Amino acid sequence: MPGFEGALGPLRKRGGWAILYNPAVHSPGRINYTLGHEFGHYLCHRQQSPGGFQCGESDVLGGTRDQEREADRFASYLLMPLDDFRAQVGSQKMDLALLRHCADRYDVSLTAAALKWLESASRCAAVVVATNGFVQWFRRNAAAERARIFFPPGMELPAGSVAAGGDATVGSIDHAPGVWWSRPTHEVAIFADHYEMTISLLVFEDFGMMPEGWEDEPTEDAFDRFTAASR
Repeated sequence: MPGFEGALGPLRKRGGWAILYNPAVHSPGRINYTLGHEFGHYLCHRQQSPGGFQCGESDVLGGTRDQEREADRFASYLLMPLDDFRAQVGSQKMDLALLRHCADRYDVSLTAAALKWLESASRCAAVVVATNGFVQWFRRNAAAERARIFFPPGMELPAGSVAAGGDATVGSIDHAPGVWWSRPTHEVAIFADHYEMTISLLVFEDFGMMPEGWEDEPTEDAFDRFTAASR
């Protein structure tokens, strides 16, 4: 099934539920995240959708529907506990080696690790996912939202970006103003399983850091909310 990533389905004769994933996916990190995503659907959404869920690649990471984003968040907290993730990253400047360390530690994809870093970062940052040189979707943290940083779907990648250049050996680079945004930008580029897909983790350097207590909501209660939703 083209584009199939995973599914949650009821076993109508035997009772219970089954989680499925695409065996053609060769990345253990992608498989782990898909299993966590579908388990999130099971705990949070099975009563709302008794027929189950069938998720494509864009649903498991980058989904726009509320249920898909909730399942993404569940998988993120299940596989990459936020306190431990922050302990791994600390105050280090993000680069490809640090991102790979996080992906290896939690056995997830580089994309999942980049999105987790985005959630944990106190600096103004965004993740831009593109296919064939055009933005497919993007995520930004609270600091970037306040700065009104936006990359619309269909936008062509900036000509000077690592992602547009196609050189996977570059990894990360500091850009002058005017490449990604009107401010200096640090870009960490990931070339995904399919070469035509790129993921750019962007840090807007001179926006500074958010003040203490910048999170929109307490993170320690996130898992409790998911378990409460399944009762």
